[in-house]
Amino acid sequence: MRFRLWIIVISLLFLVRLTYADVPPHTGVSLSIPVITKDPEYLHGYRAAAWYQPKSLMWEHARIYFDAAFGRWWVTNTNAYSSLTIYSVSPIFRYYFTTHSNFSPFINLSIGLAYLTRTHFDKYNLGMHFSFQDQAGIGATLGKNQKFSIILSALHYSNGSLCSRNAGITVPLVITAEYGFV
Repeated sequence: MRFRLWIIVISLLFLVRLTYADVPPHTGVSLSIPVITKDPEYLHGYRAAAWYQPKSLMWEHARIYFDAAFGRWWVTNTNAYSSLTIYSVSPIFRYYFTTHSNFSPFINLSIGLAYLTRTHFDKYNLGMHFSFQDQAGIGATLGKNQKFSIILSALHYSNGSLCSRNAGITVPLVITAEYGFV
């Protein structure tokens, strides 16, 4: 399943108009918070990330950038295994539908690696410390200088059945505010 998703992402790279974007590399920060949670149900927390977008991976409508994140999650319905910290790194594919306005809508797709500080969280047995971080969403870059973005996405952590226990963590709706430095 994950292999097929990578094939789709790579295919999208070749299908987009690969005109080189004449812009400097970007760095930035983002902050994400859950809006709707599923597994576990009473999940709260945040995900803070720093990202880098190399100039060589920027085209007119497509971008690939890399983020390193720190997430702190907790549940409010129990004291057992009530908090979890997640460290992650991931490449992110972003496709812009238009790039020449004050409002540039895009889609984001990402599969990355994550380290979970606990293997149990709430009632869930996550199986192991190593996990995959999957994220898919839609968003828009705003403003004349296009430094601010807002993103709505789904976030999922799973060990991909590398272990017999694979409860996973699912957040169907996350809102992310992103700011880019030039």
